[in-house]
Amino acid sequence: MQKNDFFRSVTKIICSTLNMQKAITDLNQFLEKELPVDTISFEIYDDEKQILHNIISMYKGKQRLIPDLIISDEIHEDFMISAKDEQMLFEYIPNSRDQEISKQVSKRITTEVFSGMICYLRIEGEFVGAAAVTRDRPYAFTEEEIDLLSSLSEPLTIALVNALRFDELKAVKDQLQDDNKFLQRELAKKAGETIIGAHSGLKATMDMLTQVAGTDVPVMLLGETGVGKEVLANALHRMSPRRDKPFITVNCGAIPEALVDSVLFGYEKGAFTGATQQRKGRFERACGGTLFLDEIGELPLDAQVRLLRVLQEKKIERVGGDVEIPVDARIVTATHRDLRKLVEEGKFREDLWFRLSTFPVEIPPLRERLTDIPMLLAHFLKTCSERLGIPQPPVTAEGIDNLHAYSWPGNVREMHNIIERQLILGQGKVLTFSSLNEPSETNTTTYPLVEVAPAETASAATRLPPVDTGNTFPTLDEVMRLYIEKTLAHCNGKIEGTDGAAQLLGINPSTLRHRMRKLNIAFGKKH
Repeated sequence: MQKNDFFRSVTKIICSTLNMQKAITDLNQFLEKELPVDTISFEIYDDEKQILHNIISMYKGKQRLIPDLIISDEIHEDFMISAKDEQMLFEYIPNSRDQEISKQVSKRITTEVFSGMICYLRIEGEFVGAAAVTRDRPYAFTEEEIDLLSSLSEPLTIALVNALRFDELKAVKDQLQDDNKFLQRELAKKAGETIIGAHSGLKATMDMLTQVAGTDVPVMLLGETGVGKEVLANALHRMSPRRDKPFITVNCGAIPEALVDSVLFGYEKGAFTGATQQRKGRFERACGGTLFLDEIGELPLDAQVRLLRVLQEKKIERVGGDVEIPVDARIVTATHRDLRKLVEEGKFREDLWFRLSTFPVEIPPLRERLTDIPMLLAHFLKTCSERLGIPQPPVTAEGIDNLHAYSWPGNVREMHNIIERQLILGQGKVLTFSSLNEPSETNTTTYPLVEVAPAETASAATRLPPVDTGNTFPTLDEVMRLYIEKTLAHCNGKIEGTDGAAQLLGINPSTLRHRMRKLNIAFGKKH
């Protein structure tokens, strides 16, 4: 065989697979037809430890294990002279008894004598190892065979590099999978601890989630703000066959309208100013797992149309792209708003409502599951005390009664916040929660939206007047609208910048404008 044909054939064999064993097995079969050899082996050399480590070795068509070889200082020095000489690509050893290192190699492979070709393998000029092709007798190769084997250095180096990098990537992948499984177990354990009342006040809810968990049917979680919709969505994901895949959360009310498509569907490089690289959206990131769309009622109508199309066709297009990408994500939605009323008002698409509400699950408010309060109290006292570094205080019987008597308009989230606040203020003192049921200025709750100064010294901008709604408790939207209007009046209608309403409220200006549009609050600076 001509040298060029031999080189092309060997390169094709070696570069056709990332599996080192298959590459060497196929190479051995090829060489058996062209110029039979007894041994083909790959060695990695550890320069610091002076150890020759065998990666793979084929002897007469079968793989065999060869122990590591520790090189003496004297032999190491001579060996590295050849190994570091970039001009020396290969070395022919006619008789292994003529060199000290080859004598030691003979002992390691239990062969009295051999002859063969040693190819020095270098990556970007740095010596990393050697490959050997040998026969079990001295002076066994002809000049023509030596010439053919001299062309092996380059393709064998490629094989070694591919094998090393493939093994590294596989090791990283295996480690990531192990880490992911560990984190999933830890998250499941942690989340499982926070579903307080799964066997009492939330039993009916958990039973429904258990029934639907094994399907891909869209689930809509309905309930007031603070009842724990995201926690239950995560629980549904963990109970499903998709538990080992991603659980991705999107708060539809927190996305500026102009960015909805980019967040949900991703974008291509150059799609708009600032799009310096391709970015996957939430649908792609949730592929194989669960996508939780919280506050779905806040999604703009235009985005609702595109979401409906994705749910029907199971495909998306990134912003700035024209390629349809298949997606497979189980959809779970949540809202505290009355979507039926929004549909009647034309603010939510009826066809999307039907698509998402295939399996609605109502989550009861805390005031309807008072039996869970002692368990929630114990849980929050423990977790908040540990996080804050405050000794866990006792709670009086009166304190338990006060917790039961309170109406909990903010549900479990409010209870968590109140307990955390009382821990900070009390610093380990006995808790009575006596302030919970004291009458307040708004006749709603003693914990206003923003912590304010005492009533007699508070400014008009931070003090809310009573809300006349005819109900004992105003809706959250009514309180929010009034609060935003009072803040705007104080700021003379200014939204952005220093002394603007957004800065005073501690939110992004675009988020404030979005809420103002939703609550029908007029824009414009007052003069």
